Amino acid sequence: MKLNICSSFLFSIGFFFPAQAFITHTPTSLNANDTGSRINTNVFSVAEDGDERKTAVIICPAQFCVPKDYEDLVQSLTSKSPKISSARVANLPRTEWIKVARQLPTSEFLAAELNNAKTLEWYFDAIENSVSDVYSEEGEDVQLCFIGHSIGGWVARSYLGGLSQSSTAVYRSSIEQCKSLITLGSPHFAPETSLVDQTRGLLRAVEERRECSVEGLKENGISVTCVGSTAVKANVLTTDLEQIVALTSYLPLVSDWTSITKGIRGDGIIPEDLAFMEGSNRIEVEKCSITGNDVRHAHVLPTPYNLWEASAPSISLPSDFKWYGSDGVIEQWIDYV
Repeated sequence: MKLNICSSFLFSIGFFFPAQAFITHTPTSLNANDTGSRINTNVFSVAEDGDERKTAVIICPAQFCVPKDYEDLVQSLTSKSPKISSARVANLPRTEWIKVARQLPTSEFLAAELNNAKTLEWYFDAIENSVSDVYSEEGEDVQLCFIGHSIGGWVARSYLGGLSQSSTAVYRSSIEQCKSLITLGSPHFAPETSLVDQTRGLLRAVEERRECSVEGLKENGISVTCVGSTAVKANVLTTDLEQIVALTSYLPLVSDWTSITKGIRGDGIIPEDLAFMEGSNRIEVEKCSITGNDVRHAHVLPTPYNLWEASAPSISLPSDFKWYGSDGVIEQWIDYV
């Protein structure tokens, strides 16, 4: 437990770009007792179009995470669903994140008006390179699904909604071929009333662009599924270290600080209500259906200091530390690929 708590805390303070928000709207959810999740099925049905084509998955990683951190997820996706032809992770060695520092002394940074295309060009390039690899191996008629973990979720929204400002044939084709976006513990809001805008305007620009919204993406044939955990409760008056760590993670992100005193829940890093977009397929997970363990934000502790081995895997957390890609959890959302 002590390692789990320390790992969550370090992962929290290492975030450059967590988003800030708290929304009170909660879509109607249905109990799914066989999986331990709550699922809103009012928006998109699974594979409702009857399209038999295979789907290639592109995983957009969390901050400072590298492809090797998702090897188990890649294997699980391709083994658990016959409709998934392949899965790959956008190739982002941790050294790429240093490029964010170029924006630190700028007036746009100070004014919280950073431009997505300029600030995240390297991330968008990695996504587009992954799409190119899929087309080279499987042809350009393959369907695409983007899965974004943590920050990767709203970066994928930004890309699919046109904020990359890409005009390449690969980009245009990726929008046409993309059928679904799934976000895992991703922050989706950055209200002005939060303690600090740590994305410095990047996420707010995604929020404000209609093409990045659930409705806008749906118009392009892209269904949106948001997966979030409710396992970790923040608490002010407690001696539970994990709840205290959750408090330090959630507090800068919410717009309504009084919600903290009511015991807001989340995955230990991202508060529950930041993880869901109105109108999306909403899947709330709390327990692993196999072990009964709580579901938390991540399975690794990113190592931003390890720049001499830029693609080496991050520090793995103990096997009982379950996350969105663990067996017993992935089954709760994989049908939305």
